[in-house]
Amino acid sequence: MDKESLAVVISTYNRPAFLALVLDGYRQQTDKQFSVYIADDGSRPETTALIEKISAYFPVPIHHIWQKDDGFRKSRIHNKTIRRITESHTLLTDGDCIPLPGLVAAHRRFAIHHPAIHHPASSHPAAPSTAPLAKANDYFISGSRILLSKSWTEKLCKCSTIHTDKPILWWIKKRLSNNINRLLPLILSTRLAAPNTQLEGIRGCHLSCPTAALLRINGFDESFEGWGREDSDLTARLLHAGLKRRNLRGQPVLHLWHPECSRQQLGANDIKLQACLDEHRIEAVSGLKQL
Repeated sequence: MDKESLAVVISTYNRPAFLALVLDGYRQQTDKQFSVYIADDGSRPETTALIEKISAYFPVPIHHIWQKDDGFRKSRIHNKTIRRITESHTLLTDGDCIPLPGLVAAHRRFAIHHPAIHHPASSHPAAPSTAPLAKANDYFISGSRILLSKSWTEKLCKCSTIHTDKPILWWIKKRLSNNINRLLPLILSTRLAAPNTQLEGIRGCHLSCPTAALLRINGFDESFEGWGREDSDLTARLLHAGLKRRNLRGQPVLHLWHPECSRQQLGANDIKLQACLDEHRIEAVSGLKQL
């Protein structure tokens, strides 16, 4: 296991134009000590062809993990991907989130090299095994995002490339033309906020933690069906396992515009998430051990 390198997991499904832009963002990273794992929930051959083409010149290894298309099974393909990871730390992100050039450097700096934060084990009666996973790196890092407009997203998809290393004046113009929804995250210096245990506001746009932590909590919970709350469930179980949350400032990802996914299963998934919170559960009901 490479203790210095980072595993970047990118989830995707039938959006090769988006994936091309996301990979272009990772091609431009200032820190090249990472590997890419594409968690593909059953995309058509166009995505495979794109990955093979990009892999030929990409500066770091790309691993393509694919499963048959059988409905929304993001949690399952994530678990299959986690089993392949050899790096000590994992960055989870989505195939519609373009990184800025310093994203990997920030996560490696804070996730791998930052001094540990120690805290006592939980005393919750339903969670006898909630001691911290390790005496070092006992936190996970949660990042933010900037939303791109529909028109700019469509323009970017046509050229399949984006130059992310731009001066702040260029971004100000993008904000004034409503191509991005906010500017502040691009101005802030890169730093970690104070540790907290809040679940509210968590998003799957980019979250990093020790790979051992993902194994400890049994990965993603495949009992969540359809879109919604699988990321919150994962985060809740990291918190139950003794990790703290630290928000990353100054390194947002650029979230490409797309129509909202179906919310049909959201109500049922809300109930499952609440059960996880009420039980102070650490392990996924159906996760890595059940593969």
